[in-house]
Amino acid sequence: MGPYAATVTVPEFTPVIDPDTQIAVIVDEQGRRVELGDHGTSTSGLTPTATSPGDGSQPGTATDSDSTESYDQDQSGDG
Repeated sequence: MGPYAATVTVPEFTPVIDPDTQIAVIVDEQGRRVELGDHGTSTSGLTPTATSPGDGSQPGTATDSDSTESYDQDQSGDG
């Protein structure tokens, strides 16, 4: 077993609410605002689908169901 790899100290960041915009911002140890870069937002949904036997005139016929997932991304995260 070898020694652990060298580590670096990670600065402490704190999320706070901006009183003017009511949006969370990140500040460093000295209270300065820190920009974390672009990130995207997205929505995802699961839509169930099903089939049923005709008009019900013949009992005991099979039913089938599955689902389709949709995903919509409105911003790019690379930048």
